[in-house]
Amino acid sequence: MKQEALMAVLYVLLMVMVCFLVFLNIYRIWSIHDARRRGRLSTKGKATMYDVRYLLMEGEKELATRVYCDIFNVTMARARKDVEELQRSLKV
Repeated sequence: MKQEALMAVLYVLLMVMVCFLVFLNIYRIWSIHDARRRGRLSTKGKATMYDVRYLLMEGEKELATRVYCDIFNVTMARARKDVEELQRSLKV
């Protein structure tokens, strides 16, 4: 009986984590779509380093990291590191 209760709790926690990750991904996609709609980001596949610099100057570091990731097909960790270096060089 105790083991069944523990498994039920684990299943509930797993479902909560899956829902959280789904909503996080939806928010990420929505923020990129919203930035494109407002003209802060160029159309998909046409972003340049100018867009990354512009986003950094506007204070949109997370979005700049995503754009950098898309341009160079690197991991988010590598993109964060490179964008932070770029941000330091721009003195933002």
